[in-house]
Amino acid sequence: MEVKLLGDKIDFPFNNQMYLAKATACIENNDFEQALTYIEKIYATEKSYAINYFYASILYSLERYEEALEIADEYKSAYLKSEEYILVYTILLIKNHQFLEAEAVIQKKKNDPLLFHEQDWQNIQQELQHERESFQMALDLKRKETKNKLLQMDRFSLREQVQLIEEAYTLDLADLQEVAVQLLNHPYISGQLQRGYLEVLIKKGDENCYSFSWFNQIKEVCPKDLKVFNELPILKEMDSILEDKLQKNPSLFQVIKTEIINDFLMIYPFIEETITDISYWVDLYIGYFNTSSTIDLKETPINSEQKQLKRWFDQLSQNAQRK
Repeated sequence: MEVKLLGDKIDFPFNNQMYLAKATACIENNDFEQALTYIEKIYATEKSYAINYFYASILYSLERYEEALEIADEYKSAYLKSEEYILVYTILLIKNHQFLEAEAVIQKKKNDPLLFHEQDWQNIQQELQHERESFQMALDLKRKETKNKLLQMDRFSLREQVQLIEEAYTLDLADLQEVAVQLLNHPYISGQLQRGYLEVLIKKGDENCYSFSWFNQIKEVCPKDLKVFNELPILKEMDSILEDKLQKNPSLFQVIKTEIINDFLMIYPFIEETITDISYWVDLYIGYFNTSSTIDLKETPINSEQKQLKRWFDQLSQNAQRK
């Protein structure tokens, strides 16, 4: 029996027996893809433990290990209590590289005086060791490849360079330090990417110091003494001052905040030693973007400190091509 709704056929649960028979026939013919379509139809209306196991087993046969474990996890406690199904669940953990959890399950079973399927558990333990070694080899190869690419970063597109900075987090600190000597002072790597790499070193707790190219200067940076950009106190201070000055003009607030943050990113990691008067700095932006005269500002520099800040503002405005 079927009903139609907006042209779609809806099958009722009593069709599940037919789907199960078809799925079984497909498996006997090694057609797991087709078997999966039938088992998915069953599971949509009958999420029983037995069907769950059938579903996870088919996904395993198709080497779709992540999906298989996700399905099996819906009955995780039942799998772990079953002398039969726990074997499959443990294999799924191994295939998903959840080695510590798999090892804990294996050790618990080995310590069980009433251990069943002893040979199977020995085979699973060997599979764990093999998968661990294969995973580590692949990881080491990937890290070596990432390191080599970072050392030749100027050969890649901007999008690829950004991706490489993300992949740098997988490297050991010693490899990161070796790359840093070259990358942080490379004439053909953008400052944005160099600052991104510096944040990797900060998060890794690097205690080395490096030469760092910054606005035609070579300065020294020591990652252990720095904060990542989003944790800088000056950001909160800037937010507070902006809110106080522009509380009646939220649209202007957002425009100016975006511009200030973009400029801060340009002068990071030397923001706080460069912007020595944050209130005056904010006034410069308000004066630049504000078209009304309703806000009381003091943007004309009155001392050498403010004159230096005004020069920085003009330089950053030119770099950003603000008109």
